[in-house]
Amino acid sequence: MRKSYLFVLPLLLLSLSCAVPVQSSDQRRPQPKVSATSVVKSFLEALKERDFESAYDKVHIFSSDREGYVSRFELLYENYDIRIVGYRVLATQLFKDTAIVVAEVEVDYRRPGESERARAKHTNRYDLSIPKKEWKIVKDECIENCSYGPEGESGDGGV
Repeated sequence: MRKSYLFVLPLLLLSLSCAVPVQSSDQRRPQPKVSATSVVKSFLEALKERDFESAYDKVHIFSSDREGYVSRFELLYENYDIRIVGYRVLATQLFKDTAIVVAEVEVDYRRPGESERARAKHTNRYDLSIPKKEWKIVKDECIENCSYGPEGESGDGGV
């Protein structure tokens, strides 16, 4: 009888160890209330509405202040008569404290000195982080159909 207890005891301990949840030492930071996807959508909507002040609120950059950022986009949009026709988020991937959002953006524009308008669709990748308790775009990069438009530019999303 004693031998049967020795056999059952390891099985009991093994089954109990599987039932106890394990705490991970790699805890995720609490996610901001506004999602990374929503931040990119708000950013693109602000560019569509030519509200560069609001677009600036969605980015985290060291290379420009608000005034410089806004004037840069006013000049770009004026020179090429840019209009964002539409956009859609294709994918979002969350990591520990970063995110990647991929969006397709359709742009209508006219090159300086030309009367005809042109349209292009490009795909941008937006990298986000949480510098101060909310998602901010820290980098954007055209990843598909990047050779269109104003002097071969990639449809700079703004960061």
